[in-house]
Amino acid sequence: MKPSVTSVYQEFIWEGTQRDLAADLYGSPIVTMGEIVLEFPKILAEYKDRLWHTEERMKLLRKTLVKANRELTCLTPSVKENIEQLSNGVVEAAHQSVVMGGPAYILNKAITAERISSFSVQQGFDAVPVFFVADYDIVQSELTNIRTPNMGHDGNLLSLPVPRGYEHSPVSVLPLPEIGWYNAIQESLRSSYRPFLKPLEKPVQTLFEERLEQALAITRWGFVNSKTLGDWAQKIIGRLLNIEGNLGIPIIPASDEVFRDLMVTGMEFLLAKKQRDGFLKAHEKATDLIVKNGFRPGAGSRKSDYVPFYYECPEKECNRSRTELFYEEKGTKAVLTGKCPSCGQNVDIETPTNTPSLGDVGRYLSPRVDSRQLIVDTVLPIVAHVGGGGETAYYAQVIPIAKALPAPFPAFLKYPRVYFNTPWNESLAGVLKERGLPTLHKPDMFRLMGKANRFRKKAKHDEMNESIRSLLSVILESHKALNVSLKDLRRQRKTTTGDELKQLLTDILDIERYLSWAFGQYAENKLGQEASWSWIEWMLNSGVHDLFGPYRRAYVPNMKNGATLFVNFSV
Repeated sequence: MKPSVTSVYQEFIWEGTQRDLAADLYGSPIVTMGEIVLEFPKILAEYKDRLWHTEERMKLLRKTLVKANRELTCLTPSVKENIEQLSNGVVEAAHQSVVMGGPAYILNKAITAERISSFSVQQGFDAVPVFFVADYDIVQSELTNIRTPNMGHDGNLLSLPVPRGYEHSPVSVLPLPEIGWYNAIQESLRSSYRPFLKPLEKPVQTLFEERLEQALAITRWGFVNSKTLGDWAQKIIGRLLNIEGNLGIPIIPASDEVFRDLMVTGMEFLLAKKQRDGFLKAHEKATDLIVKNGFRPGAGSRKSDYVPFYYECPEKECNRSRTELFYEEKGTKAVLTGKCPSCGQNVDIETPTNTPSLGDVGRYLSPRVDSRQLIVDTVLPIVAHVGGGGETAYYAQVIPIAKALPAPFPAFLKYPRVYFNTPWNESLAGVLKERGLPTLHKPDMFRLMGKANRFRKKAKHDEMNESIRSLLSVILESHKALNVSLKDLRRQRKTTTGDELKQLLTDILDIERYLSWAFGQYAENKLGQEASWSWIEWMLNSGVHDLFGPYRRAYVPNMKNGATLFVNFSV
C-alpha cells in the first residue's frame, strides 16, 4: 500500500524534505506550535475583507453558543468569556459524536487548541479555542462503537444499538437505548478492568477503582440527561473539557438549528458556479499531484456532479436520513437531485447557478468532509485548525482549494500523538523481556523520554526536538519488532508440538495482548493507543486532577508539530 500523503507533512516538519510538494499541498507547513500564531493577523485580515462575520451574525452566533453550552451544562465563566471574544479569532479542534464520549485523543485535540490559544495570548493576539462537534455525521461503526482494553487482545467492545429506521440517520437524532443497556455497559467496563487492577497493591488498586467510578459517573450523568447519541457525546466532552479540566472551550454542536442557518452562507458560497468549478479543478489537481508522487490521498476524486453538502430527508419516518445530492446545470439554474435511502422520495432543489439561495432547506443540509472547514469558516473567523492524521491527509486536498478560490483558510496544525504507560502494560512488558521478546518498555525509550523532558525544562529546544524525533524511531522500531516476532511465532506454530507448543502459544497471546494494550493494535491496521481506546483508559492513569496536565507540561511553543510523545504516569 502506498504511504499516506500525511507522510509529506511529517517529512517536511521533521526531516526538512518534501519541500516543494509540501508547499503545493499545505502552503509550507508551520514547523512549531508557537510559530502558527504568527499567521493569525494575516488570516484574520483576510476574513475582514468578507461579509461573513458581520456584527449581526456574530451576535446571533454568540447567543446561540451561550444557549447551547448552558444546555450542555458546561457554560463556565471562562467558556462564556471566550464566546464573547470569538471575533478575535478562533483556534478550532473538532471531532464527531461517539458513544461514551469518544477515544482518548479528544482530550489531546482540545488541549492542543487551548495551548495554541494560550501561546497567542502570550504574543498579544487573543485567539480563543473552540471544540466543534460534527454530530451531523451518519450512523457508522466508528461512532457507535468504542473499546477499552481487556485481558485478551481484541478489546472490550462497547456498542450502541441502532434501531431500525435509523441506519442512514445522523447521530444527532440517534436515540439512546433504555437505562438497562447503559447499566450493562457500565458493568462490562468494571468486569474488564477488574483483572487489570487485581494484581496492584491495595492502595493503588483502590485509587484506580475510584478513578474508574469517577469516569463512569461522568458517562452515567451524561446518559440520563440525554436523549440522543449526539447530545450524550457533547455533554461528556463539555464536562471533561470545562468542568473537570476547566479549559474554557466553547462546544459547538453543529446540528443546532441556528448554527445550521449560519452555515448556509458557506454552502451557497461553495455551490456558486465560479467557486464550485474552482473547487473541483483544484481538488483534482491536488489529488493527481499526490498520486503522481507516490502517495495515497485522503479522499478520492470528485466527479463533475459533486455537491459540497448532503441533504437530510424531512419526512418524520425517515429520521433525517442522509441523502447524497448530484449537480446539473439547466440554463441559469443549478438543479440538485437525490433520492432518500429510506423512503425513496426524490429530492429536487432548484436555485440560481451564480447566486444560489438555500435558506428554505438550510436546516436539512450538512457539510461533507472536504467542505466542512470552508463552510464553518464563514460562521467563525477560524485562524487555526488542530487535526489528526486523517485530517492531515484530506487537508492536503482542501488547502489547495482554498488557495485557488481564493478563500480565507486557517493555519493547519497536526496535534502530537501520545502513547502512555499503564501498570498493566509495564507488567506485561516485564514478562516479555524475561522471555527475550521485544517490548516498547526498554531503557532506550525511557532515556529519550527523559532527555526530551530535561531539554524542554532547560529551554534547549533543538535538542528537545531531536530527542522527540529519536523517540518516534524507537516506538516505530519496537512496534515493527513485535509484529515480526509475532509473525515468526505463528509460522513456528505449524511445526511445534508438546510443551514447546504450549509456551509458543503463550508467547503469541502475550505479544498480541501487548500490541493491543500498548499500541492500540487490537486488529490488523489499527494503530495508536489514544485512537483505539476510550478516554477512560487515559483518565484511569492520569486521574481527574491531572487530566490535561501531561499535555500542558509537554506542549511548548518550540516543539515541532506532529510530534510523537510518551507519557510515563506514576501513582
